[in-house]
Order: sequence, then C-alpha cells, then structure tokens
Amino acid sequence: MPTILARPGATVPILDALREDDSEYVRRSVANHLNDLSRQEPDLAVEIAARWLATPGPSTDRTVRHGLRTLTKQGHPGALGLLGYAPAVDVHVDGPRLEATAVPFGGSLTFSATLTNTDTAPATILVDYVVHHRKANGTRTPKTFKLITRTIAPGETLELRRTHSFRPITTRRYHPGGHAIELQINGARTPPVDFDLSEDIRGG
Repeated sequence: MPTILARPGATVPILDALREDDSEYVRRSVANHLNDLSRQEPDLAVEIAARWLATPGPSTDRTVRHGLRTLTKQGHPGALGLLGYAPAVDVHVDGPRLEATAVPFGGSLTFSATLTNTDTAPATILVDYVVHHRKANGTRTPKTFKLITRTIAPGETLELRRTHSFRPITTRRYHPGGHAIELQINGARTPPVDFDLSEDIRGG
C-alpha cells in the first residue's frame, strides 16, 4: 500500500503488540510484514528484531528468523549477526567444485565443497548457494538457495555435496548459455564458477 510504503515505521507499534499473539497465524503475519518491511528499510527491520530479541517471548526467535529471511539470503551483516552468524569467520572454503561444467536442459548440476574452521574457537555458519541464471537478454540474475547451518569445531573439516535440478518448472524460464554458481558463508560469497546449459534448452 503506497501510504504504508511512504511511512515504513507506521506499523511498528502494531507489530510490537502482536508479535507474541496467541494465534500462530497472527504471529506469522507479523513475521511476513517484517520481511516486507526489510525489503524497503533493512536497517529498521534489523533494529525491530534486535529489540524483540532483547525481551524475548516463547515465539520470538521463530518470528524473527522468518521475518529476516530475505535479509539472511541477501547476506545482510546486521541480520546475520543478530541470528548468531558472525559475518567474519575464519573458515577456509575450497569450492564450489563442479562435477561437470555443461548441464543439459532438464538435467542437474552437482557440486561439492570443503569447509575448514581455521580458528581456535567453534564457528557457527550459515551456508547458502547462489545460482546466477542467464536471462533472455544475456544478463544474469541471482537466486539464493539454502544449504546447511552448522557449528564446526576448531580445525574441523566439513564436506558438502548438493545436486541442483534444472528440470522445467512453471515459475522460471531457463535460457541456454553461461550460468554461474557460488557459495555464501555467513554473507560472504566465494568467487563464482561458470557452467553452461545446453543449447537445446526450452522454456519451463
């Protein structure tokens, strides 16, 4: 609504009043509204979430995590830090390593990575992966996908492997040519690795 968008802080008192409502439906609506607010005013959304976490109720953690989900995918340092994922962690990343650099339409891309905690303290990490899809005009658009959350001990090595499908779906049209993939660890991205979708691609 234009009026609300013009005054992003206007709904904050309502969110404050309803964040621990007895109804899960209402609490989820609060989280969804916080997520919507984060797209326009990310720092305000983090400020609200931090205030809620300072005086938590039984549902606060779940509401905050759902409400900050877009900022988490975007690697927003304030949101990640609030949720316990320090933006700067001493984790060495080897990957992503691709099993193949050419993927047929309807096929899958399999990749792996090795993460090693080089610090003297445990590291709590949120690992996502980002696929840069080729658009019809030749540019690329990123899409973030969840991978794992884990705490790894000092010196511990974590092996990751995932297969990402490119089967046709109604919500995305694939285009042939160069794509890329990268990992995102607590908001920090690895260098992208290129791969190609086959030329016989069709719209999904």
